[in-house]
Amino acid sequence: MARSLGICFLFLLAGCSATSPPEVTPKMARASSHGPATVGQLQHGRVLFASRCIECHTLPPIARYTDSQWPHLVNAMDGRASLKPEEREAVLSYILAARAKDSNPASK
Repeated sequence: MARSLGICFLFLLAGCSATSPPEVTPKMARASSHGPATVGQLQHGRVLFASRCIECHTLPPIARYTDSQWPHLVNAMDGRASLKPEEREAVLSYILAARAKDSNPASK
């Protein structure tokens, strides 16, 4: 029985890692197209993205939506996620910086 629980736990962990948002790096902060951002600000946005969005649905891949779609999506969800205006900006900054880093080969 303990072995079965251990195996289930490993599958759960593997599933979580597949949906975890990209880690924040200094290159990501430099690649941000949403304006100047620090690593700390982006890290705060990442934590909010991962913790608040998952309350209602699985985390969408950052690349699923365009840079112009993300602001509308975040604004539409901020009430459900109980995001304050500065938290909404942190989430959006994180998402757009992660997208910019992934789409810019020089920043990898």
